[in-house]
Amino acid sequence: MATVLVVDDSPIDRQLVGGLLKQETDWMVDFAENGTLALEQIRKAAPDLVVTDINMPGLNGLELVAAIRKGF
Repeated sequence: MATVLVVDDSPIDRQLVGGLLKQETDWMVDFAENGTLALEQIRKAAPDLVVTDINMPGLNGLELVAAIRKGF
């Protein structure tokens, strides 16, 4: 089963995206409140896919993608 990490600083948006993914797929969905917490989760167990918000405080979505691509 594929795993997806949904990263968004808005709890409502996280749940909305996660709910849609769970409804339309059989993927396991995990959540992170921001880019920093997402990297911590990815270090523990890398997901198959990351869906991220762009505008977040601290480590934004583009910086998160760059960090993932560089291997942290």
